[in-house]
Amino acid sequence: CYTYGDDAVLRIWDLSGDMLGMGDNVTPAISLKGHGDAIRSCVCYTYGEKNDEKSFLVTGSYDHTVRLWDLEGLTKSSDLKDTNAMHDNDESERCMSVMNHGAPVETLLVVHPSKKDVPIIISAGGTTIKLWNPSLGTCLSTIQTKHSKTITSLCLASLIRGEQDDDEVRDGDEVKKMIVKRLISGGLDGLIRIYSADEIFHQAVEDVKKGTPKYNLQFLHGVKTSQPITALAISPDNTRLVVGSSTGYVTVRQRAKYVAQGVKRKAKSDLRAGTYSYFMRGAGVEADTDDHIIMLQKKKKLKDYDVLLQKFRYSDALDKALAMRDSKAIISVLEELGRRRGLVTALSNRDEETLEPLLAFTTSFISNPRYTPLLIGVANQLCDIYSNVFGQSDTIDEYFEKLQIHVKNECKTQSSLLHLIGQIDAVMYAAETSGNEV
Repeated sequence: CYTYGDDAVLRIWDLSGDMLGMGDNVTPAISLKGHGDAIRSCVCYTYGEKNDEKSFLVTGSYDHTVRLWDLEGLTKSSDLKDTNAMHDNDESERCMSVMNHGAPVETLLVVHPSKKDVPIIISAGGTTIKLWNPSLGTCLSTIQTKHSKTITSLCLASLIRGEQDDDEVRDGDEVKKMIVKRLISGGLDGLIRIYSADEIFHQAVEDVKKGTPKYNLQFLHGVKTSQPITALAISPDNTRLVVGSSTGYVTVRQRAKYVAQGVKRKAKSDLRAGTYSYFMRGAGVEADTDDHIIMLQKKKKLKDYDVLLQKFRYSDALDKALAMRDSKAIISVLEELGRRRGLVTALSNRDEETLEPLLAFTTSFISNPRYTPLLIGVANQLCDIYSNVFGQSDTIDEYFEKLQIHVKNECKTQSSLLHLIGQIDAVMYAAETSGNEV
């Protein structure tokens, strides 16, 4: 395997089990130096006949260069130690060619036009994309993209298209299919640009024989995203495009289902609004196997007191909750009123009929440990607001007396528990001290 980074050094490692050193003392089989700045991308390819295949590495760096490295002698683990000793001083001899991109290189891509042709290296840096013949070190084409910021990633897609030729003899309605190639680029400007790469794979024979064919990748389509793009990848079946952004989000875009071009379809008339057919449109459509089914959650219906809270009718919201006789609902409304600073407003200006259920609830649940902290505050507010009406209503006076009795009994219970805890602590302390003396 190989590693690279900001130190501008390409390191090749032996993972066969016979590594040089152990732990932190492991050394690479060979270190290739030549770049003057951080290496941002590295790709590997093989070229040659079956019995005489050669392996190469191509690196792209922030020093504006793309370098081709020869890996001859490094393909077998048995040769790594000998190669490491032989090439300690001539690492630069492994650099076969240096190509100047003209801007810091961000990413590289290897394209194999055919088994016999030399692979083409595509480099991206700045706002330009360049095609290279790595063996000769010559630039085959320079693409002035429509990106306004740095291009960070490239990928190649294969799409199936259908074509129909009337002069062609076919069996029945069979449509001839062809595969087209598309080069996709993404940049920090949030743009995804798609170019036709068919010319790379269908170059004229005369141009190929000259050794330096020129390519013109036509711009086809573009997509604008909301975030800067840092990575692109396409699935093996070329149906999903994965986009990584600088904000840490990963987006998966799915290509529409293939439809053969040139096939005549029965024209459908537009449905007239207001008819039954218009109302039932799409009801019989079934999902394909590649479709993602998203279950939409139905919007929950708000309770009556929630609707009143949204309208800032605090007293009416509390009355609705009390009418439901649900302790959890009443407590939740009181807590929400406290957060909105509307508790005093909801408790004030009540007559005997609307004050009675509120006092009854407070008296019954003030001793409940879960509700005590909140209801103590409610009881204090009720005493402050309605202290001047004591004695005017026997029913209200009775509830306030019950509230006073509940509070006194709870205080006595708490006092007894504190005394009991003190006695238990004294017994435990005495037992510990007697055990230490023994």
